[in-house]
Amino acid sequence: MKIKSFYLLVIIIIASCKNTNTEIQTETIQKKEIDSVQLSMDANAAPFLKDPSVTSVSIGVYKNGEAHITHYGEIDPGKGNLPTDSTFYEIASITKTVTGTVTAQAVLDGKLSLDDDIRKYLKGEYKNLEYDGHPILIKHVLTHTSRLPSNNKGIDEVFKKREDSLSFKFAEIEENYTKENYFNYLQEISLDTIPGTKYQYSNVGANLMAHILETVYEKPFTSLLNKHVFDKAGMTNTKMNLTKEESKHLANGYNSDGNLMPHFPMPIKLWGAAGALKSTMPDLIKYMQYQLDSTNVVVQESHKKLYKEDATEWVGYFWRVEENDEGRYYHHHGGMFGANTYFNVFPEYKMGIVVTTNVGGGMASSVLKEVADGLLDDLKPFGKKSIMRAIAATCFEDIDSGIEYYHQLKKDKNTTYNFSDENELNKLGYKFLRKDKIKQAIKIFTLLVSEFPEAWNPYDSLGEAYFEDKSYEMSLLNYKKSLELNPENQNALMMIDKIKNLQDTSKS
Repeated sequence: MKIKSFYLLVIIIIASCKNTNTEIQTETIQKKEIDSVQLSMDANAAPFLKDPSVTSVSIGVYKNGEAHITHYGEIDPGKGNLPTDSTFYEIASITKTVTGTVTAQAVLDGKLSLDDDIRKYLKGEYKNLEYDGHPILIKHVLTHTSRLPSNNKGIDEVFKKREDSLSFKFAEIEENYTKENYFNYLQEISLDTIPGTKYQYSNVGANLMAHILETVYEKPFTSLLNKHVFDKAGMTNTKMNLTKEESKHLANGYNSDGNLMPHFPMPIKLWGAAGALKSTMPDLIKYMQYQLDSTNVVVQESHKKLYKEDATEWVGYFWRVEENDEGRYYHHHGGMFGANTYFNVFPEYKMGIVVTTNVGGGMASSVLKEVADGLLDDLKPFGKKSIMRAIAATCFEDIDSGIEYYHQLKKDKNTTYNFSDENELNKLGYKFLRKDKIKQAIKIFTLLVSEFPEAWNPYDSLGEAYFEDKSYEMSLLNYKKSLELNPENQNALMMIDKIKNLQDTSKS
């Protein structure tokens, strides 16, 4: 008995050691994972904060069941007030994905069908909401192919003027815009083509979707958001309207010149379905976790590909859907005059990334996108790495050496880096343009055109660089080529007219 007891004790000790070793190994792996995420967040935030147009950034990563959040910079320039987990950000058009999720619930509940004529849910005939006998369907609203206007009446006219006060004029229109104004405007709209055939981003459509959801459920839109998304995801700090106390934690928004921008007016007069939600970083992580749940049938429905935009990009229930040889992922950008957010869900990687800042405008948006792309490049568990990031440093030291390095890597490490995505070189070219290094940008865009001679956007980018260089003949040549490849390229049409006017003026 004593011998058996001794052996039993040895076995228990060995088993205990094995368990302890396993626990230590697990803890080491987890710590290494945490460290790698933190290192990536720190590394990608650093150059962003060096950009003079931004002051703060908050980053959230959800990977392999672990949440990681870090805040950097200061909300208000010079005040040293760090954003925190309690900071509310305006997430703008990320709101549309929540609207899409509730719509997916309505489809599964049998409350509506993707092929329903939207007029089924409107009081009155609205004979104008069809083109050549083809009505707007629910799926057209969700995929921005309804041909409804981009914004409420009067806002597009404000944008066209591009005055310094346009953000405040926008806020004034939104603050006074009623549901009566909205439905009156719907009566005035005239469609220009068959719905479902052309993409045109529409905030008007997103708000119409909220009205339809209220109609079929006979409940306020905000109640539907709470019941079908926020309560299920555990999101307690994502709201349309904030209390007086909560508003103290709403990040002030700035433009790239450091000027204070207006918030989206509260209380919300319409539905807010296009972009009026405010949220905190912990809540955005919870939303990410909710969207990564492969067992959630509502989420799976909302991720369905409904409209094909090009070879790799689709639109789902307001979600942008991209698909490549590494899998499918879902994303959306939210931009306001004083805010930018990128929200990305990567089911194949079991990971999500969200980055947000309280600075609005295209410049901050571009730089923030680089933060999100850098995090993805660092943290994805498999797949090709970014060729843009691989050659960027060399290109900034010497552009010709950088391009030579590109060709060397394409020859020697074709399977390691992503050479198939035209956006890689495009992003690098715009990094040079933002820094006013126009000659270098022209060289990168010229490389891009040579790599993707049948794609329209490289020529558009090269046309822009030549325009900035005041090489108008070369700019015109490339914009014409871009338009030839894509007759729907409105930017090329606009720039061709602009260049011709400049040339006519110089001759007279």
